[in-house]
Amino acid sequence: MTSTPRAQPVTGPLLREAVARLLGAGSPALPEAVSRFVQTAPAMGIDLELLSATVSLDAPQGRRVRQVCLPVVGAGRTVMLFLSQPGPRPGFGPPEEQREERRLTVLGALERCIARHGTGVHLAQALAEPAETWAADAYTSAGLRQIAELLYLSRPMSIGEHRSVSEFDTGPVEPPSGEVWPPEIGVRRYRPGEDDKALADALEASYASTLDCPELAGLRSMTDILEAHRAVGEFDASLWWLVERAGVAEGCVLLNRCGSQACVELVYIGLSPAVRGLGLGRRLLRQAIAATAALEREVRCAVDSRNTPARRVYESLGFRVVGRRAAFVALVEELVARKSDAR
Repeated sequence: MTSTPRAQPVTGPLLREAVARLLGAGSPALPEAVSRFVQTAPAMGIDLELLSATVSLDAPQGRRVRQVCLPVVGAGRTVMLFLSQPGPRPGFGPPEEQREERRLTVLGALERCIARHGTGVHLAQALAEPAETWAADAYTSAGLRQIAELLYLSRPMSIGEHRSVSEFDTGPVEPPSGEVWPPEIGVRRYRPGEDDKALADALEASYASTLDCPELAGLRSMTDILEAHRAVGEFDASLWWLVERAGVAEGCVLLNRCGSQACVELVYIGLSPAVRGLGLGRRLLRQAIAATAALEREVRCAVDSRNTPARRVYESLGFRVVGRRAAFVALVEELVARKSDAR
């Protein structure tokens, strides 16, 4: 029995082969897709030098690259991981070998991220569709932890719902038509720089007893969280709102446009325990839809499947589930240190 190939960087002629493995074999358009991906990767913030792969040097031409992991370093010191699919036997080995190779490519990719970016990478993230049990197994065997099943929701916009909002307006956010905010509650637009502490306080307060991915608590600094939120789509401060009670920040609504996908992303909505149960979340969502209805064709968001109260609100406002993903996370430094200790 041959030993399992070790994970290594891929360069030169092996690079295109590794990209082909990532994109999926068997498509007639694959050569063109590979060329396009290699050419556009830098503009998309993808560093192909971070690719990690297992390589069989004695395999036939075109079957040398076996398993591949691509890490994409993003805002907020995050690393998103992508894996190649299992390959058919005999060229890619039995399932247990492929499983071990995928684990090695994940750890190899994170090692390369640390070597290249140092403390500029902190949180590893990965997503797997329900049928991708092979990917889920690879992430968990590499040391990542599944923290949630995320439901991806979408709602079409209607121009009739639109309420005019000036992009330069920094004043209060009005409640939905025909409604008022609960007593002592005020909603206003975020002012970059001036409101940074208030926004950080609002986010921190909203994490208390949250039902949305509570396992993330304490894993990231507030600076990293805010940077990651800003990087989703196109940041527009007029669509970031602070929720205050008697002048104290108790929650926020963060919306970003994603023009390339013709949607508005509800990046985050959260309220502290002090203002939950007032019907405020529903009103904030209704106003968010009204404020952005003329901007794009749909509004999207993700929610933890365990967050039943939030799911009920979304469903009542016309959101529908369009996808599911298992979410995995780990601290990059811990995974790499654990691998080093095992040597």
